[in-house]
Amino acid sequence: MVVIRKGIALSICCVLLHCGCCVALQESLRDEIGFEGAVTVLSIEKDGACNVALVRIPYLDIYGKAQEGRARLIIECDRIRTEKTLPVFCHVHYEMSVDSARKWAKRGWAVFTAVYNEDAPIAVSPGDGNNLARAIIQWARRCSFVDAARLHLDGGSQGGYMALAMSAAMFPVTSATADVPVVNWAYNFNYFEKNRPLMAGFEHTFESPLPVMASVLPLADMAYEHFGNNLADDTWYYISPISKIQYINNPVLVTVSTGDILVPMEQFSHKHIPDCTFEEFPEGYQRDFDTLTLNEKARVRLEDLLPEGQVFTHVQPLQNNSYIITLDMRLGTEKHPPLKPELSDRTWSPEHQWNLYYLDEGCVLPFSDHFTYAWNTSPDTFVAHYQDMFPSPEILTDQKLLHILKRYENSMSELPLLKNGNPVNRRNFDYVERHDVISGLLDYATMGKPHETRLLTLYADCPRKPFGTDITLESLREMLNNLQIPTHAS
Repeated sequence: MVVIRKGIALSICCVLLHCGCCVALQESLRDEIGFEGAVTVLSIEKDGACNVALVRIPYLDIYGKAQEGRARLIIECDRIRTEKTLPVFCHVHYEMSVDSARKWAKRGWAVFTAVYNEDAPIAVSPGDGNNLARAIIQWARRCSFVDAARLHLDGGSQGGYMALAMSAAMFPVTSATADVPVVNWAYNFNYFEKNRPLMAGFEHTFESPLPVMASVLPLADMAYEHFGNNLADDTWYYISPISKIQYINNPVLVTVSTGDILVPMEQFSHKHIPDCTFEEFPEGYQRDFDTLTLNEKARVRLEDLLPEGQVFTHVQPLQNNSYIITLDMRLGTEKHPPLKPELSDRTWSPEHQWNLYYLDEGCVLPFSDHFTYAWNTSPDTFVAHYQDMFPSPEILTDQKLLHILKRYENSMSELPLLKNGNPVNRRNFDYVERHDVISGLLDYATMGKPHETRLLTLYADCPRKPFGTDITLESLREMLNNLQIPTHAS
């Protein structure tokens, strides 16, 4: 029997492709062996004060078939030489560049992100992208030099969707920043479809009257390949974060703009939508939420679902020196103005779980993308606040516990259906999933006595008891140590 034991290297060596690498990282980040889903280190390279590791990530796709992705770890060498474990900053779905990740590594984070190439191309986020994201998070939590109880999720656009989706799926999560996230795929994709005819017949997408939207239409087509295009079906509700709000209990900072043409703000709010005539748009442009949301379950805004008393909303007016980003600026044929907005921190409240930061741009323009104006805002204080904090005991609820125990047992519910009629696979290899659930509950319970008491009480009242009638920390540790690796694929 082979088991994962946190802090113990699982192979003899890893091949280094660059000299000058951090010895501590070489010793700590080894090939995993002996189980399906084991991660292989491809390279470790020095990049200034940081070390950058590239790994191969096995995972199960939405059909349950084995696939391989790539992931990158960026970490400061001096940080890993200390005995103190590092919090995890996981940028989900889109690839974060080494330069961007270096900012967070310098602040003491172990930064994880997907990497895409010909061997591991990017997949649409509601499809295999979702499964790869959870596999990367599971690997990050297994690394011996991280504190798996402190996990921050970050992403924008499809990555913003993923930050919310992974907040619902994984446990424990400390905090999340979700920029311009899709929260309602049923509305968002039908919004694309109703406006698709306005973008047809142009040789180049940027010749279209809705140039940026035209460039992202293939994302919808990629999703339809797997889930079909019946946007009235419950599948699109269950894919959406609005169907998983009850499982998102960590603090979240959501940033949205009123001038977003790709992720319309109508899916977030009733009262913060600007009154627009859309005179500059081609005739027939549609955006109305109730009209375009064909699925009845999905006909609800994010604000309507959030827990009462746990929502802080800030509407940010235009910054000084902000300017409209023209299409030529987006294409690089026109220079941006020399004066730009100064960096400002996003306003948020530590007393609330949900922070909604709304950028007031007024009305959207035909050539907008996620933003109509140039902004310079930062989530730095939000991220820093939760960097050294353990989450409150309330991140575990009876619904969340039941949700992750179903993942442990491979009996998940509320799953969207694939085009072939089968439920989507939202689970990794069985051993990896079971290890992640047990270790996550242990990480939570060891945060403090209130956390331990809450777990034991909630488990005693839970209708599912895969670990027996009652549990203790000792029994969970024993189960983790004795977890058997299956001899065949899940």
